[in-house]
Amino acid sequence: MSTITSDLLSILPYQQTSEQVRRDIALLMHQVWPEPSPPSMEGLVPEEHDPALDAFSCFIYRDNRLLSYAAVLHLTLTHAGQTFRMAALSCVATDPAYQRQGLSRLVVNAATRCIENSQSDIGLFTCDPSLALFYAKAGWPAALGVELIGSQDVGALSSKELGKVVVLRLLSQHAHGHATAFTNTCISLGLPLGQFV
Repeated sequence: MSTITSDLLSILPYQQTSEQVRRDIALLMHQVWPEPSPPSMEGLVPEEHDPALDAFSCFIYRDNRLLSYAAVLHLTLTHAGQTFRMAALSCVATDPAYQRQGLSRLVVNAATRCIENSQSDIGLFTCDPSLALFYAKAGWPAALGVELIGSQDVGALSSKELGKVVVLRLLSQHAHGHATAFTNTCISLGLPLGQFV
């Protein structure tokens, strides 16, 4: 991908994006959620997504500038004695200079279509309480009474400790057949320490 045209919404597997796109994603993540040191513009491109999570990237460029981004992550989880294919929205971010233009809605809608058209049983992720209404309007209702934890390991991240709202959709017949397993429950993602959705 050499030149990106104006206002192009692209959807690609993250591992198939160019080094420049991955660098732009890392820079946007740093701009929206600053860390002590920004990603380098030279050398190794920082990986935003664990390859094991088979990420899809939905993003908008304007005049070769990355304006908005959302990822869809995929994993398999075991819950209530059943195995479920799960998809999660992650890393939703818009350049602060271009917020309130509907760009986040566009990438979230694109990511939502990816999830709906996948073979996933459930869509599951967390968000800040201030964003719960935004996601509800995009078709992602809050799952009251559900706690999400990264894993059963000591020190794993949890929605409760992070003050996050859990967002959940049942997508397949398999998930709907076990709907009661997703009410008033704690769901472990089985992720390595430090990872969360």
